[in-house]
Amino acid sequence: MSDEVRLSTEALHKLGTTFENRAEELSRQLSAFRRCADAEALRDGFGSDEAARPYRELFEEAERALAQLQQRLAAVGGGIKETVANTQAAEDELVEIMRSTR
Repeated sequence: MSDEVRLSTEALHKLGTTFENRAEELSRQLSAFRRCADAEALRDGFGSDEAARPYRELFEEAERALAQLQQRLAAVGGGIKETVANTQAAEDELVEIMRSTR
């Protein structure tokens, strides 16, 4: 078994973009979720603020969790892309070092 590590910067860049795209899509879906399940809609659906309260609390908890997930997906995507840039810079530097020793 080889101890070499092979890294496809192109594949990593695509992966980072995928995470960022999913974060953007989740952000759009979260906006739609907020519009469909706002406090007024819940009150109207359950007939009173008191009846809707447990569902509004659940909605708010779900909304916070989805917002955190969206932020985390964006951060992971950005981190992957940063890794790609650092890897590419290191590879370029290594190539220059090898050329200069010839």
